[in-house]
Amino acid sequence: MDTFTIVLKEDVFPDPRKYGALLAPVLGVTVLEAKIAVRRGGIFAENLLEDKARRLAETLEGDGIGCWCVPSPALPPLRSPRRVTALKTLEEGLRCSLLGLPEPRLLPWDRIDVVSIGMVLVPELQEEVAGVRRKDVAAIVRREREQRDSARDRLLAVLTRVDPSHVENVPAAGAHHYFFDQLRRRDAKQLKAFADLVSDDGSDWWRIPLEETGFADLSDESAGRNREACNYLAVPVLYARRKDAHSERSLKLLQGGNVERLAFHTVEDFNRYTRWWTWRERLRAEPQLAEPSKIPAPSGNGRAPREIVQAPLLSGDADEPPRFGWRTRTAAAILILAIALAVGLRFERRGALCVICRELRQDDVIRVWGIPVRETQGDWKETWPRSGYNEIVGKQHAHLYTGFGYEREGLFGLASSFGRDSGGNASPEEEDAGECANGLLKWVGAREATLEEVKAAFPRLYERVRNTRNPAGRQRWKDLANAQPTREAFEHLLAEISK
Repeated sequence: MDTFTIVLKEDVFPDPRKYGALLAPVLGVTVLEAKIAVRRGGIFAENLLEDKARRLAETLEGDGIGCWCVPSPALPPLRSPRRVTALKTLEEGLRCSLLGLPEPRLLPWDRIDVVSIGMVLVPELQEEVAGVRRKDVAAIVRREREQRDSARDRLLAVLTRVDPSHVENVPAAGAHHYFFDQLRRRDAKQLKAFADLVSDDGSDWWRIPLEETGFADLSDESAGRNREACNYLAVPVLYARRKDAHSERSLKLLQGGNVERLAFHTVEDFNRYTRWWTWRERLRAEPQLAEPSKIPAPSGNGRAPREIVQAPLLSGDADEPPRFGWRTRTAAAILILAIALAVGLRFERRGALCVICRELRQDDVIRVWGIPVRETQGDWKETWPRSGYNEIVGKQHAHLYTGFGYEREGLFGLASSFGRDSGGNASPEEEDAGECANGLLKWVGAREATLEEVKAAFPRLYERVRNTRNPAGRQRWKDLANAQPTREAFEHLLAEISK
């Protein structure tokens, strides 16, 4: 029997508090381990039984998180990446020497399906090795760091200037020095850069260390055939040849994106992102791989019961019907009523998310055949990570929500169901106003606006959008709030609000 994998459609992180508890019994791990797995995002879970995978997928969809539930054998295999020790660019493709293989291999340009370029944080080498005191090796370590920092600066200068249409967003030289110094002192880590190449069938996954030397461009006669250069000089060639194959994070980095926010914390996170992007692009190109299959009902065996043909009774064979007293009839009625109530009884946990501050409220409801007989409302609490509204604006407000996501269980945990109820107290205008106003918060993260500017603009933008009754007019405001975070775009938005 095939196992199933749940692949998210976007690089988002479901709420670990909710999905950690749901995923732990399915994977057979502790809730803490399941919460850590949920925080990784992208690939939600792998190799699950079909019924459990589809229930989790329905819960994600009910919370507005798009996903695919696809048989695991239908996805590209994607074994561990193989390290490239030397590479040459030719007119027909890339010729690479791979670690552990005696002969170089050729990967044609049209077979490169994914290019994933990532900055990864790795632990620094220990300054004290084999009992040698730190003061005896300090000078050597300092020289090694200076050489590494110089190579890192040249690498970033090339990577963040590959796309000439975004040169205005490129950070100034040395803009990341403070981040690197704090990273070394606080976490004892350094930055490494890699370029992963994945073939169209998933059989080849090659990793190019961009800080090493071993690259030669043989596709250009003027570049010199025998001179090797740093591997990061191959990135502009990959961009020119296979721009459409780059992952989203690769394009952000090559367009001068913020290195601090784009860096992966571990090599495992980088591997997981590359696998997720490869599977995501395959599922977008072939959506039929994730079509739902027909599975039997949870309470049956998947087969239709055989019809029982009852022979008619002869008139002489009929027995006199038994006679029951009123006590027996009353007990039977009470028993039937109790069974009907037990069958229709549902314990519901529902949650509502505020469209302004993203705080969550969880209620407990008892229903009998869909009718609520008892409702216990919870308090509004902050989700993880903390919302930008509470950190930057922090004003008291009435919580607005568009509906409820729920999980219902019968007695003894039977007949579980997941879904989402429409309703709520937020109008379409208030929902769009919350989305637009929260779109301002990304300007602070991109350092294109100050906290005071965003705090002052937030209520003004919210009121302008809420008072716009025309959906097309609200869409215009959403486009302005979700534009590329630049200073010019922010000043243009402020000018529009002031009109």
